[in-house]
Amino acid sequence: MKSFITTLFLLLAMTCNVMAGELSGPKSNEVQEVTGPFTIIITGNGVIGRDGPGGVDTGVRFYKGQKLTCYGLEKGWYKVKYGNGVRWVSSEYAKVESTTSATITYVVITGNRVIGRTSPAGAATSYRFNRGDKLPYLGKQGSWFNVEYDGKSLWVSSAYSYVQ
Repeated sequence: MKSFITTLFLLLAMTCNVMAGELSGPKSNEVQEVTGPFTIIITGNGVIGRDGPGGVDTGVRFYKGQKLTCYGLEKGWYKVKYGNGVRWVSSEYAKVESTTSATITYVVITGNRVIGRTSPAGAATSYRFNRGDKLPYLGKQGSWFNVEYDGKSLWVSSAYSYVQ
């Protein structure tokens, strides 16, 4: 039993990108703001539909090019309705297509070479943004904006950007 719990913890830690002993995503009771519903497009093949953010495999698979209506974003996971239930898809394997409303909310970059991060205040990626770049807004946590770029969910500091 102890071995099972240890393995489960390690899998959860890898899924949540544990950094410096802390979870990089929001606290478990915190839900990010979204301007949904919106459409996502699956970018991978055989993407697992889970029962919650980073949760258990439900046996449902999604395939490249498949479009799903998304009703929320939590901890880097898209909440989608599929069949008679709700499934969660990692933002690593999906990109935002459009919103169902007439306007799309963007994050506008005000600085130069602003770093796209893996999580709020998390590890830097190779993505850099410049003054005037507009990125689809996915949510907010503290002083960080969650944006979509190149099919990925990234984070930028509100010190160098604003929501339009």
